[in-house]
Amino acid sequence: MTMPDLPSIDETVARIGRKPEALLPILQALQDRLGYLPQEALQRVCETTEITPAALEGVSTFYDMFRHKPVGESLVRVCRGTACHVSGAPRVEDALRRHLHIPEGDDTDPERKYTLEPVACLGCCTLAPVVKINETTLGHASAENILEMISSYQEHRRAASEVPSTELPSQSGDGEKEKPAIHVGLGSCCIAKGSDRLFHALREAVKASAIEVEVKRVGCVGICHRTPMVEVVIPGKMSTYYADLTAAEAPALVQRHFPAQGIFHRASRLWTRGLDTLLMEPEPGLERNAMNPRDPEVSAFLGRQVHIATEHFGTVDPLDLDEYLAHGGFAALLRVLGELQPEQVIATIDKAGLRGRGGAGFPSAIKWRIVSQQPGDEKFVVCNGDEGDPGAFMDRMILESFPFRVIEGLAIAAVASGAHDGIFYIRHEYPLAVKRVRAAMAQLEKRGWLGEKLFGHPYKLSLSIMEGAGAFVCGEETALIASIEGKRGMPRLRPPFPAVAGLWGRPTLINNVETLALVPWIVRNGAEQFAAIGTARSKGTKVFALAAPPGTSTASYI
Repeated sequence: MTMPDLPSIDETVARIGRKPEALLPILQALQDRLGYLPQEALQRVCETTEITPAALEGVSTFYDMFRHKPVGESLVRVCRGTACHVSGAPRVEDALRRHLHIPEGDDTDPERKYTLEPVACLGCCTLAPVVKINETTLGHASAENILEMISSYQEHRRAASEVPSTELPSQSGDGEKEKPAIHVGLGSCCIAKGSDRLFHALREAVKASAIEVEVKRVGCVGICHRTPMVEVVIPGKMSTYYADLTAAEAPALVQRHFPAQGIFHRASRLWTRGLDTLLMEPEPGLERNAMNPRDPEVSAFLGRQVHIATEHFGTVDPLDLDEYLAHGGFAALLRVLGELQPEQVIATIDKAGLRGRGGAGFPSAIKWRIVSQQPGDEKFVVCNGDEGDPGAFMDRMILESFPFRVIEGLAIAAVASGAHDGIFYIRHEYPLAVKRVRAAMAQLEKRGWLGEKLFGHPYKLSLSIMEGAGAFVCGEETALIASIEGKRGMPRLRPPFPAVAGLWGRPTLINNVETLALVPWIVRNGAEQFAAIGTARSKGTKVFALAAPPGTSTASYI
């Protein structure tokens, strides 16, 4: 067994911190680096920090993500969430154990190539059963196709160094006139079905054709079971939608819509006449028969949807700050900073009838007002992104697709309640959500819009991200607070409520991801417009995730 690199452990501690609340991030960093938590590494952490051996042992054995024995070269996680379980995850797990030659009672094969590990939920319920190999998520696994999936993963892994990241700087927002574009959904579900490979193949096809067409990354398109999803946008023409495309079809798609030579030789999956009708088109020229699924006349279902938390879905780049600004982004926050008093903001949320979208449905304005009325300057606002309910992946989708919107909602909540520190608590199982929120925060910091001055106004606001460690209970507010403080995520009795005595005993406002995503729209458009939607006791809109076993009519709609 290789001894851990002690200088690297010291560097990790120096970078993260030595206080007790640094415990979870330190353990996560060590496991990311070493694959598990060697006893020698844990001892070194105790020697160089204020963390006690008892606290370290208690925390490292409480959270599911932490391992105390070595892993194989590849870590294979099988989702055991409800959707995956009913879709056959136990059979997939059994097949993996047989094919990878993992002995009964162990989780790693004798040659230490693979370690098999169950996980509570990966948040890709529409692709159930889901298997994750290292950082690659694979959907629709089965006992019959798992060997092929592993072989495909190994092939893609060998070529990984040649494939650029999809988290590229945006190529839009340059102020030029509208031009043709190909929109590719790049959420977690999309990537698990190969949208990232399709995205790069489309860029290569456009480059090879020497045409002015933007291949644009967008967030969730709301139909996860039909990914990879592509929208071809040509100014002045109706959009054309494609489902289930592969990277191999990218050149033909580009040639079909932006012809230089030749035709679209094979049958295309052209989206027409509603959600589930796919027209097999053996020859080109039938795009005039395509119908826009966002048109109410085409689809009564999609046409009746009102998009607030998911405003501009499927059309905006999640990390294009200029594009977010062009669509009214941060206008609500600037109004709060320049025109409204904190109580006026809270009154707007109250009048809108906004209730928490995390499950309990508690009136948001009551929480905000209680925190704002507490004495002292040290207050916190926390975005609860520890989503783990069966079949639920709304928060993941929102964080991945609209990170700036959630940040804006959190910033408005902070100003209204008097908090100067904001924390995003996001599940470790949602790495893309973590990555995009972190990238969005970095852009704002680079422009000087976070920190000592909030968008140029004399209001200090610092934001940070805390990753969960695999404990479902941390979705509960007091357990979440304990986790942020570096403790086991154990709920406590209330009162006192977090709004009075929360994080480190200070007033703490905790809101769900979707709740915060609704706030900017309410401030921009007025409480009355939001309150006009919904029912007498439940105002506004609600994002739902729908999932069903393979072979049935499965969809996730926003």
